[in-house]
Amino acid sequence: MTQILIIEDEVPAGQYLTQLIQRINPKAEILDILESVELAVDWLSSNPIPDLIFLDVQLGDGTCFQIFEQISISCPVIFTTAHDEYAMRAFKLNSIDYLLKPIRQESLKFALDKYYQLNEENAITKIKYLEELMHSQILQRKNPRRSFLVPFRDKLIPLKDTDIAWLTIRNSVVVATLHDDRNFVIDKNLEELENQLDAASFFRANRQFIIARESISEIELYFNGRLLVRTLPVSANQILISKERVPVFKKWFEELS
Repeated sequence: MTQILIIEDEVPAGQYLTQLIQRINPKAEILDILESVELAVDWLSSNPIPDLIFLDVQLGDGTCFQIFEQISISCPVIFTTAHDEYAMRAFKLNSIDYLLKPIRQESLKFALDKYYQLNEENAITKIKYLEELMHSQILQRKNPRRSFLVPFRDKLIPLKDTDIAWLTIRNSVVVATLHDDRNFVIDKNLEELENQLDAASFFRANRQFIIARESISEIELYFNGRLLVRTLPVSANQILISKERVPVFKKWFEELS
């Protein structure tokens, strides 16, 4: 099942595109139809990245390129527009195709076929790359960070890495949840912490979570080839491992100690 996000400010156009996509691929799941730059940035900041985005160039509150200026989009994009003036700029991004409105079914099918072909060809390469990257990072991290000083009221509280169950982003700051369910703000971003923490004990689950091995209580098979990780203490938000990262997660969980 392909999870697709549509960003389109004209409601009839979004509904029409949905019908065309599902006519071509009935198993495609349309996650949402968003009408503005602001809604798109909010959605992409708080949800797992979709498999594919259909992105209208001209939106009600600006152009789609303003989304790329505010947030990183790593999945493939198919641009849609009534004009071709932005074509060159679009192709500099991770674009699969550039469809002119009114979108014809044969043009859409060609774009989707291109996406599926590229996705299949890259799947094995991506998995191998992630595995090699993970082991490379582990070898380089000879002196992982073992402690933090975190602010609490008018004090600085020492935390050990072994105290941490997971780290996540809340209201644009990183919060560490401890095994006893206390929460502390850490003055680092997840990328910095991912590079500093012990890779044998911590795993970057997705853009929003780094989880500790010791906090994992259960791993559940989830739709679209993903995994749902359950932790103790229980996380209020789902912790999902993407289909592409599942082999790396399994290797990390089973082999590293």
